[in-house]
Amino acid sequence: MKELTLQELKEIEFDILKMFDSFCRDNNIKYYLAFGTLLGAIRYKKFIPWDDDVDVLVPREDYEKLIRIFRDDSKYCLFAFEKNHYFHYPFAKLCDMTTKKEQTVYKNRNVELGVEIDIFPLDLWDNDFEKAKIEAARIKKYQKWLKMTKLDKPLTTTPLKRILWQGVILFAKLIGGGFFVKRMVKESNKPSQSGSKFAGVKVWAIYGERGIIPAEVFADTTYVEFEGEMFPAPAGYDTYLTCLYGDYMPEPPVEKRKTHHSFKAYRL
Repeated sequence: MKELTLQELKEIEFDILKMFDSFCRDNNIKYYLAFGTLLGAIRYKKFIPWDDDVDVLVPREDYEKLIRIFRDDSKYCLFAFEKNHYFHYPFAKLCDMTTKKEQTVYKNRNVELGVEIDIFPLDLWDNDFEKAKIEAARIKKYQKWLKMTKLDKPLTTTPLKRILWQGVILFAKLIGGGFFVKRMVKESNKPSQSGSKFAGVKVWAIYGERGIIPAEVFADTTYVEFEGEMFPAPAGYDTYLTCLYGDYMPEPPVEKRKTHHSFKAYRL
């Protein structure tokens, strides 16, 4: 197998994104560029130079439709906990299966994935901001436990802490990743997906309260340039990016221009 360079990885991810965009257009599925992908589109009109992934948001109703109607083929497979219970993430991944991606820290268990784009459901938070913050904190705890199930060994180097964390990891694995994913999905996918002032990615609340976004941000769609083509973004993208990143246009210091992911990817 040939290990992929960062540029090759981006090219494959962009091809997946274009395929996903075409599928969504054909099937009347709404989605938006999100997180660092949207930031790259606004700041550079392309990938953030040091970034290595593609993220999109799909409103919950369309997300469930996507999972229901997408058909895997020899190249592209859609993984989602709702249809693959051995897939221990609370969001979907659309993978190019002519490639292989190996996580080097937080390992995928019981499933082999290719280079992917991440597809996050867009859900509603509680209508009360303070209660929404409590929701975010609770879901973030489940996320931390899920990560423990993906570790082979503690990340700390301190001997005593390593022993303690090894116990935590073993306990998490005994419970199983599926338990934590179910909790995160249940907390996020409420029966009513209307009427709240706040929306965001509840299932993967890595930004905490910063991810509690005014719902009006997603009321309309605009199109932004990304790698020479046009893709949908929330019309209120300035508010969205400001909530997540603050003053998002200036580049970070040189020492912070690096990916937060740990993996190797190969062409099969």
